Amino acid sequence: MTVELTMLAAVAMLTFVLVGFQGALVPINQGFGWGLGARDEPRDITALQGRAARTIANQIEGIAVFAPLVLIAHLAGVSTTLTVWGTAIYFGARLSFAVLYLAGVPVLRSAAWGVGVIGLGLIGFEILRAIFV
Repeated sequence: MTVELTMLAAVAMLTFVLVGFQGALVPINQGFGWGLGARDEPRDITALQGRAARTIANQIEGIAVFAPLVLIAHLAGVSTTLTVWGTAIYFGARLSFAVLYLAGVPVLRSAAWGVGVIGLGLIGFEILRAIFV
């Protein structure tokens, strides 16, 4: 398996861990009965639960761009130093973003998000280069 596909799998696993973490917060904060029930009666969520939900939403938005880029590069046979670095940078940035967002760190989390965009740009650049060169 290529490094790029490995990084795609790592991003998927990170998403799985984030969803599991968010799910684990429900019985801790709202109780097992409510968490296992229909949840018809709304309950207030904690700040951490809100950050977890926003982290997952942002993660899914990022995957909507990252996964197609990785798959296009793979199917087109585009695997270069830049695509490898782009996927590794993206994964590292997403992991950092998740930890920083969950911890409530404002500025560094935004910087980590920006680094992830740079990783996406590297992959996209190599795909475009393969098309036009």
